[in-house]
Amino acid sequence: MNSPFPTSFSSLFLFRRRVLPVVLPFALSLSFSACGGTAVSKTEAETAPRKHLEAVVPTSIPMWLGNPSRTFYGTGPWSDRPLEVTWEVKTKLTSGRLHKHGWGGSSWPGQPSVMGDRVYFASADSYLYCLDLRDGRVIWSFKAEDSLKTTPTIAGDRLITSGLDHYIYCLNLTDGSLVWKFKTGFEVDGSSAVINGRVYFGSEDGFYYCLSLEDGSLIYKTEWLGSMEGSSSVVHDRIYVGTEQGGLYCLNISDGAVVWKARIGADSDSTPAVSNGLLYTAAEDGYIYCFRQANGESLWKFKAEGGLSKYHKEGSGFWASPIVLNDRIYVGSSNGYMYCLSADKGELVWQHLVRAPIWGTSPVVDNRVIFGDKAGWIYMLSAENGELLRELKIGENVNATPAVLDGRIYIGAFNGNLYCLK
Repeated sequence: MNSPFPTSFSSLFLFRRRVLPVVLPFALSLSFSACGGTAVSKTEAETAPRKHLEAVVPTSIPMWLGNPSRTFYGTGPWSDRPLEVTWEVKTKLTSGRLHKHGWGGSSWPGQPSVMGDRVYFASADSYLYCLDLRDGRVIWSFKAEDSLKTTPTIAGDRLITSGLDHYIYCLNLTDGSLVWKFKTGFEVDGSSAVINGRVYFGSEDGFYYCLSLEDGSLIYKTEWLGSMEGSSSVVHDRIYVGTEQGGLYCLNISDGAVVWKARIGADSDSTPAVSNGLLYTAAEDGYIYCFRQANGESLWKFKAEGGLSKYHKEGSGFWASPIVLNDRIYVGSSNGYMYCLSADKGELVWQHLVRAPIWGTSPVVDNRVIFGDKAGWIYMLSAENGELLRELKIGENVNATPAVLDGRIYIGAFNGNLYCLK
């Protein structure tokens, strides 16, 4: 069927509406320093100007952080009024093989997808919901065999989702009917990237996959890399992904061959962020890491300490993914701190302590950092200095990632609800 929606990464950005505000990091000529202060020069390829995403802003969020390179965080504008709930949807609860207690709502690391007048929401109650953006009315739903945790990926008239039941599902975007499904060896929590008719994702079975969007047939399956729980980032012809075994991989997109491998050294659930020739990720050992994009050379690392670390078994570990914008890194820790670091050296710019661990990733939109904590609060901080601008309690546990579009925040809580805030 013909569809008004984009079918690839490049065509996505033809959907334009306004001149791009400062949403994405712009390539600057900088000299970077490693931990010991040694100057690190940049290659010609790394210093070349970025040629994508500077002219227009997307008007939808069709996948995890907006695109395969994970660099679109959302749009305002914001008002001066307090945050308030515009509508909410209550999901069911379901138990599964690995969880006897019922799960519902949004779980780590999911983010709703938004396109046109619809919100697509993969729920821990095993349903994929299509909601009316205006009032949260359920338009259709699709039931999987176990909890869905990933961010739905929209590609033309199709939608890709996955979760704890080991399947990748391809659905009809209009009515939620099943087009095809593909079974992996274990869970798939990360959001798929769809580029030029191919579906790319890593699984907790340790393999990275490439499927045909048309019929779900296998194009390639890599060698065993390690369990992948976060999403991957695709930049040009390279795929970047971390593993629970502490590996960081750069893969060739055409065949999945390993271009380089680096050691994080700890379980990493973060989705790597790539900007200005550098790659950033974080791990459960409480460190944020910086590597060279070209070859995986380790440049610096930052240790999260203090806060609520002594009160929670996760300590200062990171489950969130770094957001890189305007030469700064924003990422929340399980110790309750939201951190802002300099992107070149990993030096602390500011930190803000909230009530509970932060597991969700924090989009930065119009100079505001937006995220939730496991006490059920949503926060809006100044990206400049970390000052608290807004806060609102919405649920019992917010460990998912908000989707922000047109000044609305779509966020699920693990209490079984999805909320629209304004």
